Amino acid sequence: MRSAAHTPNDVRSIELPWGVCNYVLKRSKRRSVGFLIGDEGLQISAPLRLSITELHDIIQSKSDWIEKRLEQWQLRSKQTVRLEQLLDEGKPIPVRGEPYQLEALPARSKALLNPWTKSIALPACENSLQRNKAVEKLLKAHAKEVFTQMAAKLAQRQTERQQLPSFSIHLSSPSSRWGSCNSKREVRLNWRLVHYPPQLIEYVIAHELAHLVEMNHSARFWAKVESLMPDYKEPHKTLAKMNPSEVPVL
Repeated sequence: MRSAAHTPNDVRSIELPWGVCNYVLKRSKRRSVGFLIGDEGLQISAPLRLSITELHDIIQSKSDWIEKRLEQWQLRSKQTVRLEQLLDEGKPIPVRGEPYQLEALPARSKALLNPWTKSIALPACENSLQRNKAVEKLLKAHAKEVFTQMAAKLAQRQTERQQLPSFSIHLSSPSSRWGSCNSKREVRLNWRLVHYPPQLIEYVIAHELAHLVEMNHSARFWAKVESLMPDYKEPHKTLAKMNPSEVPVL
């Protein structure tokens, strides 16, 4: 049986009981088949040597799951809120789960995100694009500060025996995941998490910090998450129902 070795991102389709399903195929050295619903719809990661025939058998077995998740994805896509729209309509911007109002500052003033007054203060901008970029810059700076502080506090909860290896915090903006951790001990967090309540942010950080010692989702991994955040189960359930595309984007 001939293995399919196409481009890294290969757009394909398959006839399932409920209709034609388009998907993006990504080949890698992984040993199993992974399914992900992202901005491009269904994305499937498969081992390099797995044939298309074998892959389609696996996809067929996941037909019901795929149909349900794609319906949820389509619904979420329709509910996406754009940051520009909130700003144009004068609506508050969610920051750590709380509404922040946009305020005008005199010319030459320094832009400021103020947690005490729950405001995002900007000097006069020439146009809406400049305003949008200024707000995003403030939110990213605030996200980096908040995420770094939270990660440090979580790491301090570990005993000397459980101590985490050194790590660095970086911002990212993927459309389909909240965070990631690699072998270089770089913890990358979706900056748009800054819109969510602290407990949800803390859970994502705890999840990724646990991957510093367990690059899997085994029982040992979840035990490490619990040692970092004992009450992680509720935010875990909440975040599982949410999607990065639901938070305000430009």
